[in-house]
Amino acid sequence: MSLLNSASLVVTPNAYKEGTLYSVIPNTTLGDMTVVRATTATRVNSAGLIELVPYNLVTYSEQFNNADWTKGNGTITANATTSPDGTANADKFAEDSSTDAHYFGNDTASATSGQAVTFTIFAKASERSWIALRLYSGASSIFGWYNIGSGTLGTIGAGGIGAIDNAENGWYRCSLTITMASNSVCLPYVFSSTGNGTITFAGTSGSGFFAWGAQLNEGSTAKDYLRTETRLNIPRLDYSNGTCPSILVEPQRSNLMTYSEQLDNAAWTATAITVTANATTSPDGTTNADKLIPTNVSAFHNVYNYAAVLSGNYSFSVFVKKGGYNFVSLQDQFSGVFNSCFDLVNGTVTTFVGSSNIKSYGNDWFLCSVTGNGVGTTVIPSIVPANAISSFPVFTGNGTDGIFAWGAQFEAGTYPTSYIPTTSAAVTRNADFLTRAGFGNTSTSGTLFFDLYAEKIESSNGLYILQLFAGSSIGGASFATANGLSIIGNGAAIQIFNNGYTQQVQTLTPTAGQRVKLAIRYNGTNVSSAINGTLSNVFADTAVGVKNALRINNGENGTQAFNVVCFFPSYLTDSELASLTT
Repeated sequence: MSLLNSASLVVTPNAYKEGTLYSVIPNTTLGDMTVVRATTATRVNSAGLIELVPYNLVTYSEQFNNADWTKGNGTITANATTSPDGTANADKFAEDSSTDAHYFGNDTASATSGQAVTFTIFAKASERSWIALRLYSGASSIFGWYNIGSGTLGTIGAGGIGAIDNAENGWYRCSLTITMASNSVCLPYVFSSTGNGTITFAGTSGSGFFAWGAQLNEGSTAKDYLRTETRLNIPRLDYSNGTCPSILVEPQRSNLMTYSEQLDNAAWTATAITVTANATTSPDGTTNADKLIPTNVSAFHNVYNYAAVLSGNYSFSVFVKKGGYNFVSLQDQFSGVFNSCFDLVNGTVTTFVGSSNIKSYGNDWFLCSVTGNGVGTTVIPSIVPANAISSFPVFTGNGTDGIFAWGAQFEAGTYPTSYIPTTSAAVTRNADFLTRAGFGNTSTSGTLFFDLYAEKIESSNGLYILQLFAGSSIGGASFATANGLSIIGNGAAIQIFNNGYTQQVQTLTPTAGQRVKLAIRYNGTNVSSAINGTLSNVFADTAVGVKNALRINNGENGTQAFNVVCFFPSYLTDSELASLTT
């Protein structure tokens, strides 16, 4: 029998909903982790592509009676029939008797200007067999009509692409794809219709259709449907480390660089460079990466869109791909806070000032990053195509060759975090917090185990990677020094503390990205630990009592990717501890 079968709490990157990561053990709500971030974020999905979490851009995708959905000349009846997921949670839209358009729509959704977006909704005929979908692009509305009685496609307006797919039991998934204009407004709406091409008519009070599962996603194809509410607290199951996901937790960061995917925007200054927009497929799988082409003059060719007087550590990162030239320099061209040149063929970097890193993202894409410490100096992060390794590349371009670039990010910190898309303003991604208050443990002995990739550990903040403590609620900082065990970051090490800061048990200095297995055991008399199969000494346990609350909270303490977190209501043996952590 697996040792894990004796655990009373097991949390892995598995099933989730907004605000919740479900526990494997117990298979009740008692072990489910509460997820709070209060912003959207990005992850690497199972296909290796960077995507927004959640990628569904509409709020309350199954609750059309919510205030986020505007209703016009009609009403929504919630939970009126069985939806495609088999539960009675599909709504009905019913017209009033006015002679007008009868509709509901989401005014909170926005998307990247200039990119393709796809709006889908599941619909089922009631008194009406026709519906229309509308997306707004610039100054024009693009419509599509759908016969949800017969499952046939009607007229699709110029600039749109429509489809209708059978979802069984009378349900159809209707979709409309357009390319966004030069703003981020798209306004997905659904209209009741009496026939192909019609949206304005004398309504029959109570007549309408059933609807469920609205989604707006960037890209020219519909993604698998993803339910949303506020869109803000979805756990990130990230595949950066392989074919199995990890639970990604990061500190709060802000991308200060605007128009991070639109290097042709007027916010970017180009020197001796031509920017060709949407020139190739980016790491998010859509054709939205730009090409930077040095002009046919002898010059220092570069683009930038940010300049400020800074003090402290800052990181600049960009996804870059060879496009005739095989090198790129990322540098602060004003005060030289950072400067590195990256080889986009061999995946290597030459660092001149500051620190740097290069990471492959497949399909010849690399995430190139530099970090430096600005001490009251003006910093101008610049992307510089290069024809050779150089700290200041000056050469004559041919007007054809260049490099591809996408996803520029400039953030305060000693390393780059996951990508934060921006348009006209800086965007902040909040820290990830996962908590479980009162998971039902009653034993005064226990062993806490976790398996993670120690991605980055910030040295100066001394905050907590993971905590096990006594309490039926999560709150404030006071529990950190109460009855419990805390694992904190200190330098490049992970240190284990018992009863606040009274007892250091074991220290590990991991390499960034190293997989670490760590267990801590206590029984009211003794406390000890094991890291990667190595056991610590045994120390006196002064934190007597039941520990029944858990918090995964890296705060500002770095980036971690958790594979497993579990609790055993017993003091495991030396051999069990070694086996568990090897």
